Amino acid sequence: MADHMDASLTEVAMLRRAVRDEQLHGEGFWAHGLDVEGLLRGVTASLNSLPLVVVEHAEFDHYGSGYASYADVSVTKRDGSTRRNEGGGQVSVECLNVLLCRLAPVACVLRPANRWRGPGDNGSSVLPESDGVITAPDRSWASEYRQIRDVLDRHGIALIGADLLTRPLPMGLAVETNLADSAQTIFDAWFHWRD
Repeated sequence: MADHMDASLTEVAMLRRAVRDEQLHGEGFWAHGLDVEGLLRGVTASLNSLPLVVVEHAEFDHYGSGYASYADVSVTKRDGSTRRNEGGGQVSVECLNVLLCRLAPVACVLRPANRWRGPGDNGSSVLPESDGVITAPDRSWASEYRQIRDVLDRHGIALIGADLLTRPLPMGLAVETNLADSAQTIFDAWFHWRD
């Protein structure tokens, strides 16, 4: 299935549809009539119930405006080992961001990055970038990554790595996105945000 999905994600016709924010339905993609948002929220709940990770934050509201072609789920180690008190009520938490695509049953994971939270706020982090996509994490996140991958597999969502997502878009195809340092890659087609 992964090879079929990889090939589909790079087809010009599929990329054009992704750039136009069209969900893909049919065999190998979302089932017709599926509540994609509900499914992605279910995936997030499953991630939150894993033995080694907990959901630190999940962004389903398109960052408050515009349109995001993905839900942004920050997970951290359940044991608290990646949480640091920075003083003054500020806390930094190292997280893996799992981007769950709304357009097709695919996801990617970004290398560990910090989220910051202070008294009375939901926290902040940086917007995803294609150069943050990983194919596999370093050893310190390997077990957590395996659990995340298993949850995605159970929900029929393919985990796509940097080898595919960092390829350039075909000539003549462009994505309007506000994400930092858009390099106009396959990542930008499937994972973009417009304010």
